[in-house]
Amino acid sequence: MQQQILHLLCTAGTCRLHFSGREHQLTAGCCMIAMASHVGRLDPSPDCQLLQLLLPSELQASCMPGSSYGVCGWLHLFMHPIFQLQGDALAVVEHDFKDVAFRSHHTPAAYREEAVLQGMRALYLDVMNAHAALFEHEEASLRSADIMSRFIRMLEAGTYRKHRDVAYYAAELCVSPKHLHKVSTQVSGHTPSHWIRQFTMMEIRHLMMHGKLTAKEVAAKLNFDNASHFSRYVGR
Repeated sequence: MQQQILHLLCTAGTCRLHFSGREHQLTAGCCMIAMASHVGRLDPSPDCQLLQLLLPSELQASCMPGSSYGVCGWLHLFMHPIFQLQGDALAVVEHDFKDVAFRSHHTPAAYREEAVLQGMRALYLDVMNAHAALFEHEEASLRSADIMSRFIRMLEAGTYRKHRDVAYYAAELCVSPKHLHKVSTQVSGHTPSHWIRQFTMMEIRHLMMHGKLTAKEVAAKLNFDNASHFSRYVGR
């Protein structure tokens, strides 16, 4: 199934939702960017004004800044998907959301996708600029950024459902497990195993909370060897 990236911006009122096994409340000025499959049902207040955008995950890469900073910025967005905007930053990002929506409804079909992607590129630049003021982003070498970007894209595509061994990803990226560990730690501050587990656990929590599946069914869906292996993975 095609992964979608959900973009939310609350401009008034509040909106409750479940994400990564926890309940969150968006208030005015809150922005959220996360995989749609990991976000539970939205419960907006009567006075809530919520701007929403969906983007296929494979198109997200083309919207990111073409520098190593863009990869680091995306990783920080993943680690801190909900953040508060105010002042000029809020006004700029709100304008970007509305601009993308306008382009998607009023651009001729032949040019619509490119027009929307251009709007999303501006949105990501402005979001990362605002995000960097709240969370420290670090620069990385272009080679390291490329490796880390491809690693995360594999996880985004759902590869973790079948492969949770760092050696598999290292082989696919044509590097050694040791080198992938070094790159991941330097670029993101976390090991490859951490990222694999993050994606896996987010899906497990979502499936068990919203998918109405038993632990045994979730274990089968994510290709665990058996129920005891699944229990050890979740409990560690």
